[in-house]
Amino acid sequence: MLEWNVSTKRKKVVQTEIEQDDYDTLQSLARSKNMTIKDVAKEALRLWTASALDLNKDPLFKLKPVEFKVKVRSDEIEAFLYKRK
Repeated sequence: MLEWNVSTKRKKVVQTEIEQDDYDTLQSLARSKNMTIKDVAKEALRLWTASALDLNKDPLFKLKPVEFKVKVRSDEIEAFLYKRK
């Protein structure tokens, strides 16, 4: 589950209407996860928002490759990182 620190941010109410069948499914799934419908809705909105972001603007995807002193073949990276043989 995504965690956002919203304690210092202003909150807004988001409201919508859904069909009874969709509501029943939502309620059943929320209960099965020990979550409230409100929490499930927040999680769904966070996930949708994160998936809709333009990653071209994310600084992580603008990083340049780094040259390391140790040469490691791509099929050996995990063993090198975790010191496995």
